[in-house]
Amino acid sequence: MDCNDCQLRDIPLEPAHWTYSGEGNMKIVFTYTGDRADLRGWLLRLDKAPKPSGNHEEKPEASEMTLAAELVRRQDSARFSSGVIGRLIGAQYILPQRLVRVARGFLAQLDQQAARQRPEFRRHAQIDSAQRVAVLMPNMLERGTVTVELKPKWGFLTQSSAAHPAKRRVCRYCMHQHLKHAPAQRSAFCPLDLFSSSHARIVRALDALARAPQNNLRVFVDGRLVNVDGALDTRLVPRWDALRDVLARILLREQFLVRLGRLQAALDPLDIEGVFPVYQRALAQGALREGCEPAIDDWLQAAQAFASDRKQQQHVDDKQAVLEFMLSTVLKDISAMVTVHGWPDCVSEDGRLPDYRIAMVDTEPKRLAKLPLYRDRYQAIVAAYLESHPDPATQTPCQE
Repeated sequence: MDCNDCQLRDIPLEPAHWTYSGEGNMKIVFTYTGDRADLRGWLLRLDKAPKPSGNHEEKPEASEMTLAAELVRRQDSARFSSGVIGRLIGAQYILPQRLVRVARGFLAQLDQQAARQRPEFRRHAQIDSAQRVAVLMPNMLERGTVTVELKPKWGFLTQSSAAHPAKRRVCRYCMHQHLKHAPAQRSAFCPLDLFSSSHARIVRALDALARAPQNNLRVFVDGRLVNVDGALDTRLVPRWDALRDVLARILLREQFLVRLGRLQAALDPLDIEGVFPVYQRALAQGALREGCEPAIDDWLQAAQAFASDRKQQQHVDDKQAVLEFMLSTVLKDISAMVTVHGWPDCVSEDGRLPDYRIAMVDTEPKRLAKLPLYRDRYQAIVAAYLESHPDPATQTPCQE
């Protein structure tokens, strides 16, 4: 994305013209319902922040310098999405972005409007009132459509010798269930089924997600979220059985998830246990600096080097290895939006696929400073899994 396409716009925004559409861990989304032609068909994507404690003091209004810094950060994030992630997985899957100024009062009113519609488990956070720049993106949640949002997670088993042997048998998602959930709440979904080239395995994955969506499956019918408090009643989705078949065929036709899984693996050949000492060495030798996040040019160069180095089999230096791992981390956490137009009237008896569109969201860079946290978290996941499955013979292997 050219930065000329993401200059800050001053557009009058009326809270009454925006309707809550959904949210994830870090973002909350509103749909425009007003009459302005320049906003019709767009979503407003806002940052979230933890709710303040009772003795929290209100921070002063952001200064113009803070606004300028935030604008640069948003522009860099847009460039990262298009120039880095788009380069890796395909520019056709990246939605255009527009940046718009938002006021504290506008954000406060949106927060109040959405309060009753938000699921209970998301209410520990609120709209971040400190933000002054928000992102507008094309609305894929329109009337006359069914949109399925998938967070596919990790699509490979590590082959790194630095990783615990259990990681080479069981995928991270399946291990993580043992840390996050009691046995009755654990999902039967395995991401490797979704990433496969088998129609039957993809359908199996979608069925498992429908039974226990957690935060990996959300369905919007005519722009309205069907999931309620983390659960999905497929009776509210017109012709779910036919839809899951169409989704599987779309994913197979696009081969998008197959490529995504291969990219994740290629960018993360060392596993966190192997890359962490490389990260420490890069800090010690000055290739990376403690407390300094990579600039957008660092990410662009890393993506270019990854593409060229894999063709020429060149040596990967420490900084490049760490940045590639962080790029893989982004790809492990993105969401895929699959919109099917005209559903269910578009179902074809001759097997033709309906009109559809796939787009990626959650494509922002991850903070390098979190790399130690990633190591600690994965070690906790493995430890929890091994506590209940200490014997390799009891570890049901995931199938790539």
